[in-house]
Amino acid sequence: MVEILVVMAIIVVLIGMLIVAAGGARRAAMGSTTSSRINALSQAAIRFESDAGYLPPLLDNDRAGIDGLEPNRKTRESGYPDYLVTMQRRYSYTSPAEYLLGYGTEAEDGKEGLGIRRPGEDGFWDASWNDGVSGDQGVQDGRFELRERKPTRHGQQGTVLGPYLELDDPDMVGAIGWEVTGSDPDGLGEWDGSIDPATNQPMVYFPGDPGYSPEAPKVIVDAWGTPIRYYRINHPPSQPTVRYPANYEPIGGDGWRYSPTLSEFFALRPWDVGDSESIVWWFDDGSTKWGDFSEMTSASTRGDPTSTRKLTNGRFAFVSAGPNRRIYDWARVDFPGEEISGLSDGRGDHAASDDDLAGGWYEDGKDLPWLGKPAYNAGVAYTEEANRDNIVEVGK
Repeated sequence: MVEILVVMAIIVVLIGMLIVAAGGARRAAMGSTTSSRINALSQAAIRFESDAGYLPPLLDNDRAGIDGLEPNRKTRESGYPDYLVTMQRRYSYTSPAEYLLGYGTEAEDGKEGLGIRRPGEDGFWDASWNDGVSGDQGVQDGRFELRERKPTRHGQQGTVLGPYLELDDPDMVGAIGWEVTGSDPDGLGEWDGSIDPATNQPMVYFPGDPGYSPEAPKVIVDAWGTPIRYYRINHPPSQPTVRYPANYEPIGGDGWRYSPTLSEFFALRPWDVGDSESIVWWFDDGSTKWGDFSEMTSASTRGDPTSTRKLTNGRFAFVSAGPNRRIYDWARVDFPGEEISGLSDGRGDHAASDDDLAGGWYEDGKDLPWLGKPAYNAGVAYTEEANRDNIVEVGK
C-alpha cells in the first residue's frame, strides 16, 4: 500500500513538471511568434517608407490622422511637462493595418481590397483638417478626419502600394469596438470606447465574435490577442518626411533647444539595459530635468533617465505587451509600491485637453473618468511590473 502511494505521488510530481514545462514551451513559442510578427511589421514599415517617402503616419482609434507636434516646455497644472505627457499617448493601434495591409474601401484609401493608393504628401489622402473647437470640456485638438479623405485626388493616377504584410495567420488581424450613431452624418461610425479589462487596452474582436463589426478599424495583434502598438519619431506638423534637426529651437522657445527622439516614449525603454547600450536621456525644460515620471531624485531632476542608444538613433518602433498583456506608460520601470498621481492614459485615442485636469476630452469623442492617477491603473496595478516582459523592436 505504501509503495502504491509513493508511486502515485511520484506520478503527480511528474505530471506537474510536465504541465509546467509545456506551459513554458507554449509561452516561448508565443513569444517567438510575436517577435516574428513584429519583425515583419518593421520590415513592412521600411518598405512602405521606400515607396511613400515617409514612415506610416499615426492614426487614432477612429482612423483619423494625428499630426506631428511642435515641442514646448509648458508645465501642466499637475506639474508635469505638457510635451512629455502628450508624447506618452502618441502611438497607434490602427496605423499598421491601415497602411501596411490596406483594407479600406476606395473612398477611404483609393483601392478596394488589400493595398492602398499613395496617401499624398500629408499621409492622410489630403483629408481636411478639423481645427477643433473650444467648449465646456476645454480646447479640443484638431485631426485629419476619416470622412474628409480625398483618395480619388490621387486614386485614379496614384501608385498602388502594398500590401506589405503576408496574412499567414488569420488570427493576426482583429477589429476594435465600433458603433454608428444617429449624430454621425456620414454613417462612418466611431470607436465605441470598449476596453478589455484584462489589458486595459481597446477590446479586440474577431470574425464570429459578438461585437465584431466588419466596418471597424483593424489592428494587428500579438500571439496573445493584444493589439500591437506602433510608435514613430515626432515630426514637424504636416511634414511627415521631415525630422527635427539636432539642437532644434522650437517656435517660441526663446533660446530653448530640443530635438525629439524615441527615448521620449517611456514604454519603449527596456527593463534591463546593459552598460554598453545604456545612455542618460533628459528632457530639460530649463528648470527641471525629466527622465520619466517615476520618483523625484533631486530638486532639479525627476525620474529615471535610463535609455538606450538604439532608441536615440531609432525612428519607429512596434511594441507587444507580452505574456501579461499589459503596458505601463508613465515610467520605464514600474517598481512595486510606486504610484504616480495626476496622469491619465490615452489608450490609443490621444487625449487632448489643454491640461490634464480640465475635462478629459478625447479626440474620438469619448469621455473617460478622471481617476486621480494613470487611468491605466484602473486595470493594471502599479505593483505588477507590467513592462518587464514587453517585446519591443526599434527600427532605424
